Amino acid sequence: MNRICLLFAFLIAAPAHAGRYDFGQGAAAVACAMLDSGLSPSRVERVLNLLEEQIIYSGISERQQSQMASGFNYQAIRNNCSLRYRD
Repeated sequence: MNRICLLFAFLIAAPAHAGRYDFGQGAAAVACAMLDSGLSPSRVERVLNLLEEQIIYSGISERQQSQMASGFNYQAIRNNCSLRYRD
């Protein structure tokens, strides 16, 4: 349960810096850690989808969304994590 609380704290702070590569990398690192700790892939993907929706709703530009997705995909591959590719 603490993992979910930590992720929700992460979600609340998301819109301020979501348009950066390192934010995407951080989101992927957290998601990979959630998978490693035993959460189901479908649950982790649901949380990521919620995060993605909130970030898009916050009004960041398509360029910023692209930067975030690039950072996310880079980190997921680097961690050898089976997360859905973001575009």
